[in-house]
Amino acid sequence: MAPSSQIIIKTVKGRHMLRQFIDYPVHLYKDCPYFTPYIYEDEVGNLAPGKNPAARYCDFKLFLAYKNGKIVGRVCAIINKFANEKYKQKRVRFNRIDFIDDIEVTKALIHAVEQFGKEHGMTEINGPLGYSDQDKEGLLTMGFDQMNMFVTFYTHAYYVEHLKQLGFVVDATWEEYKIFMPEKIDEKLTHVSEYVQKKFKVHLANIPNKKHKNLAPYVHQVLGLMNRAYKDLYGYVPIDPDQMDHLADMTIPLINLDYLQVVCDENEKVVAFGLMLPSPALALKKSKGHLLPFGWVGFFNAIKTAKKLDMALVAIEPELKNSGIMTIIFDKAIRNAIKNGVVYAETGPELNYNENVRALWKGFKHEQHKERSAFLKKID
Repeated sequence: MAPSSQIIIKTVKGRHMLRQFIDYPVHLYKDCPYFTPYIYEDEVGNLAPGKNPAARYCDFKLFLAYKNGKIVGRVCAIINKFANEKYKQKRVRFNRIDFIDDIEVTKALIHAVEQFGKEHGMTEINGPLGYSDQDKEGLLTMGFDQMNMFVTFYTHAYYVEHLKQLGFVVDATWEEYKIFMPEKIDEKLTHVSEYVQKKFKVHLANIPNKKHKNLAPYVHQVLGLMNRAYKDLYGYVPIDPDQMDHLADMTIPLINLDYLQVVCDENEKVVAFGLMLPSPALALKKSKGHLLPFGWVGFFNAIKTAKKLDMALVAIEPELKNSGIMTIIFDKAIRNAIKNGVVYAETGPELNYNENVRALWKGFKHEQHKERSAFLKKID
């Protein structure tokens, strides 16, 4: 499948082209009220050569598409050697794919990823998937009239139609939900929380503030727990210690301790945790994703006053998943959300077969408002 002669594909090289690559969606979606920019500084940390620890087990290349001298699309090609070995596959992943509504542009971008994959012996192309499960993934298939979380992609409906025209099929689907806060705490939840704490001899960690010395004892434990809890989910790649530090550096500034609950046993081992982040979506739209030089002011004000929460991470030791320990997290988080006037929380993408996660929301008023999928095809 040769790309159209009208379209020129260039490999991203240098700081200027990297900035163009990162900022392209801001220009593409400048008139879309539902698009939330990604944090520019985080994207530099993920995409600049030598900055992302995942580069130790991932080969990747960034491409920009040009038509008549104007940027009309972008894509990141990733060969995750760890994932291919784990799942006995030969797949090249694509991620951060954006393009105008022109099938020839999409064809040229996919062709570039396929060629990169062929050079490394790959036989299939799969995505959008990232370096790890903590990266953004999936194209929207439902919820085009909903604002995206800043940790997910917003994509137009025509993206899916283009991929289907090029022979892609759905390989995995995630659902997203709004979880509405009650007006007051259900005391039954509190009683269960207290009972579970006594029965399993667990407690909420006391973290007085966000200073590194207070959070450092938990970072590797929390992310190590994620590795154990998520290991069988679609495409999951374990996070190594260097990546843990990389993720912590990006996430800690966003944390409001009202919405970080860490449950430990008698030996201070982390057995469960939940993290929600006050949504900075509106501030990011205003600053076009850039925190520097002045975007950080609105960003951190938004974190302090947000009435919507983004559910970032939740995990529990697999052998304790039916213990009721999650009620400890919910009880504390909901109390703080009510105190702060939060209206609802929004889940991140949840695999549609992950009944354990969906069961967590059964006791709350909730609605599914988005769906996204990853796609797959053989390389021509």
